[in-house]
Amino acid sequence: MEPRFDYESASALLPEARRRIGEIAELSASLQQLALAIRSEEVAEGDVPRAKALEAQLDDELGWFREHGVIVKGVAPALLDFPARAVVDGERREVLLCWREGEEALAWYHSEELGYLGRAPIAELDEV
Repeated sequence: MEPRFDYESASALLPEARRRIGEIAELSASLQQLALAIRSEEVAEGDVPRAKALEAQLDDELGWFREHGVIVKGVAPALLDFPARAVVDGERREVLLCWREGEEALAWYHSEELGYLGRAPIAELDEV
């Protein structure tokens, strides 16, 4: 995990990340439906090339997250982590600023070790 964000930069990127993770969820659902049809042998002409095109689109969208250093932990529901450094209990540490689908803003963080279950409010940090 390479820290790349402070609170302001992660918050500024969040609207675009939210939009893109929504697109990924739609692409993923379409691909799953198509894969089910293909596995059940209800294949229509063009389904296999369409599935490959959806896979390529999905990879392109996920590439944006990799390029920007945002970690996709889930798609449905969406769960994103922004690697950062913060002062926790007076000590500078690596943390993940965490956003989950349904949340209005970036308001939580956790350590990599504790994961999602160890989330705590960003407001408790001394500095981000």
